Amino acid sequence: MPSEPGFSNMLPQSIRTTMACYRFHLFGQIAVIRTFITTFKRSLVSLLFFVAASPVHAEIYKWVDEEGKVHFSDRKDHRVEQELVNVKPGSSSWSGFDIKIQAVGVELTDEEIQQITDGVNNVYEFFDRIMFFDMYQTVPVNLLIFSNRSEYQHYLLRRNRGRAIASYGLYIPSENQIVVYVQKDRSRTFKTIKHEVSHAVVDTIVPYAPAWLHEGLAEQMEMLERDGSGLYFKRHDENRRIVARAQDNGRLKGIDQFLKLQSQKWQHSDLSGQGSLRAQAGQFLYFLLAKPTRRNFLVRLMHNFNRGDRTLSYYLVDDNYIGGVSVLESDWGRWLFNQGEPVIRL
Repeated sequence: MPSEPGFSNMLPQSIRTTMACYRFHLFGQIAVIRTFITTFKRSLVSLLFFVAASPVHAEIYKWVDEEGKVHFSDRKDHRVEQELVNVKPGSSSWSGFDIKIQAVGVELTDEEIQQITDGVNNVYEFFDRIMFFDMYQTVPVNLLIFSNRSEYQHYLLRRNRGRAIASYGLYIPSENQIVVYVQKDRSRTFKTIKHEVSHAVVDTIVPYAPAWLHEGLAEQMEMLERDGSGLYFKRHDENRRIVARAQDNGRLKGIDQFLKLQSQKWQHSDLSGQGSLRAQAGQFLYFLLAKPTRRNFLVRLMHNFNRGDRTLSYYLVDDNYIGGVSVLESDWGRWLFNQGEPVIRL
């Protein structure tokens, strides 16, 4: 059905042409304004990101107490005589942590303090930028470092932590403390510190995280590094060998068994020292972190548990992993052939 002629159609052709020119000019001006607004927004976002990402370097202070114990902290304390440690500008811009280091019977060099500082910063940055948790609400880190394993074990026994006596380090939530000892290969000590810092972070921000996720993240934090291009993970060769051996022997748990295992049973099996659960947890996290789509699945799981969800991980897969459980099992099976690339850049 034909429509009624509009008002403009009743006007002379010359007037309609003039009106069209004005409309064209007006729309052109609007387009210019819109382009300006869009460009301004983008510039503003970039500026805010630049300001937010600008490095702020914490100062580290050192002092010795009356018992001869060496302490480190990023807080100035005018009650004691402190020495400013020469810490180089960190490769990470994360320095909002509250870290206190007490070394018992061992002297830490400035370079080693730098390693600890950068390691803690890298773990914080991972959870903030990759896992999307607000790490400006920092988790205090009180670090106690013993000179040898014997002193470390005696300390744990005095605090009824004998079950962890064979460990390299331990996070004690009730005291908000990380305890480690200096290993023969001192670089392993710094990896242990990053491992335990991860436990401290997850325990604080994701208290309902299942044991496999808790331990898998901690295993991977050992291998977290940073260079000029940003954060990256190196492959955990020890865990890779353990998982490969378990697979060859037919002892590697399937994804359904692995993700259905309750935390208490998981921890009991892990503490028994039998099996390969810890290594599998670390490698499964490496598998998830290797690709953006799988990384997104990990982020969704973490935030589900952060909201208090206590559902077993297996039953969250279909809603959060593209293709569900069957595709996850298939992807994991294919990945196990070579267990991924030597390096994952984030």
